[in-house]
Amino acid sequence: MKFSIITDMLGLDSFEESLKTAKELGFEYIDLRGKLDGDTVDSISLEKAKELSDLVNKYNLKVTTLSSWAVNPCTFSGPSSYDNFDDKHHENMSKELNRLFDLADVFSAPYIRVYSLHKKDGFYNWTDSEREKEYKNNAEVMRKHADHAQKRDKVLLMENEPPTLASTCVELGILFNYVDHPNLKINWDITNGWRAGEYPTLETYEHIKGHVYQTHLKGASRQTNSISDKDPNGRFNNFAIAGKDDFGHKEIMNALKKYDPNVIMTIDTHYPSFYQQDKIGEVEVVRITKEFFEDILYIKA
Repeated sequence: MKFSIITDMLGLDSFEESLKTAKELGFEYIDLRGKLDGDTVDSISLEKAKELSDLVNKYNLKVTTLSSWAVNPCTFSGPSSYDNFDDKHHENMSKELNRLFDLADVFSAPYIRVYSLHKKDGFYNWTDSEREKEYKNNAEVMRKHADHAQKRDKVLLMENEPPTLASTCVELGILFNYVDHPNLKINWDITNGWRAGEYPTLETYEHIKGHVYQTHLKGASRQTNSISDKDPNGRFNNFAIAGKDDFGHKEIMNALKKYDPNVIMTIDTHYPSFYQQDKIGEVEVVRITKEFFEDILYIKA
């Protein structure tokens, strides 16, 4: 079990300054996503990546995951940009993965974050057979991508995002039961499950236990007066500072420590979404978040 930081969450425009700050905060591992001196992992050239990789080595850091938005890109409002049964789309995603595999080789990164296929409006009102068709197609597509990753000696990490067919632990469990591939694992954004309507508990974790290679750690607040018989834990409201929020992290963290002991604990604060009263600076929030989770995982009560 180790901690990492997505470098763009430090809020610094200079990539080298982000690396220096990550090192000062005690990180050994980093994830790459945006703020790569004007690029993202989805736009950067291999030539520029080699220059930035030299900077990573200069600060004696290791890249764990390339957090791409490009594979089955999420649409959070309106219709999706692609059709789940469009073979041309899946061919394009395979080409995109090839580029990401090349980039991962440059940074010596073993993992690439990807998304599941999208979930259509009204999905949960469909018949069981209609939903099953979507789940099985999703699994077939992701199995092919996992085969591709295996050939390139990489592992794809599926993140649970609300607009996708793998938004909750239950849905991730369905996908992994169908796929059962060593090169497709889970990047569990724990509070994303709450955003999708499934409050994360030890019971929901059972659906993905043993498949979690990475988490995204952040805090979350609860909607006011949202606790009810239907939602005994209330509904998700917004991202917040971990340890000063409304989500009980401790049980889940200790379960991960026991059953997924090699998981990468990645801090992804979502600071830009914070309410104004919590705007105390990106670096300070990362520091507080890291200390909060270290206390849970390494300091016994």
